[in-house]
Amino acid sequence: MGFRVSVLLSLFLVPTLVVAQHVEIGVFGNYSRQDLPNAAQNLFGLGGRADLNVSRIIQLEAEAAYDFKYPHVVVSTLPNTAIINTTKLGVLHANAGLKFQTPGGSFFGFIKGGVNKYDTETMVQTVNAIPAGIVTVQFPDSSFCKGVLYPGAGIGFHAGPLGIRLDAGDEITWINGAAHNSLRITFGPTFRF
Repeated sequence: MGFRVSVLLSLFLVPTLVVAQHVEIGVFGNYSRQDLPNAAQNLFGLGGRADLNVSRIIQLEAEAAYDFKYPHVVVSTLPNTAIINTTKLGVLHANAGLKFQTPGGSFFGFIKGGVNKYDTETMVQTVNAIPAGIVTVQFPDSSFCKGVLYPGAGIGFHAGPLGIRLDAGDEITWINGAAHNSLRITFGPTFRF
């Protein structure tokens, strides 16, 4: 199986690399505003991407980023008791697609698809006043993957091989039959060769 995949990738990539005008790689800071219930909404992380020219205005683009786990805390109170529910969410973004740019490469739009892996940790603490005590329950970590569609646009500037890029898009995820729209913004340096 692995050999067949390697052969297919080489049949696709080698001709593409021969006609490519340039390759662009970059690293970026990632901001993601998630539209998920009972989870942190504002996530920050790091990522990297690679672009390969198909023509002067079309590039193949692949990227991955990880948003670090941030807590979302909900406190409920009852007489003599407080319940603290803490959920931490981290997101691994992996997608690829096409980037369409102006001939100078300054303005661009993209449409990508891929998968997000959501990692969650949940802990519930019950604080009792009478009798005094704290009970903590740590649930097993869980993760799930969902497909995404990621359209967006941005701007980039280059001075020789060095550049800078800013883009924003709507990362659309389908969870339990409902579409969740999440704003995603990336910013960072690029290197062209």
